[in-house]
Amino acid sequence: MPNFHVPDMTCDGCVRAITQAIHATDPAAEVAAEVATHLVRVTSDQPAARLVTAMQDAGFTPALA
Repeated sequence: MPNFHVPDMTCDGCVRAITQAIHATDPAAEVAAEVATHLVRVTSDQPAARLVTAMQDAGFTPALA
């Protein structure tokens, strides 16, 4: 389960956008996000790099945590 630090995730709207981007890549993914810590945890069969790309395409700057 990769964890990502997403410093520009600042609100619930950001969480929804990130979740939608990840689900577009893997509809079965489980996403847990904490706005206060800018942490996104993902359970997915997809490689972390693909999840990073999905979040980047949605306008965010994730990094593996």
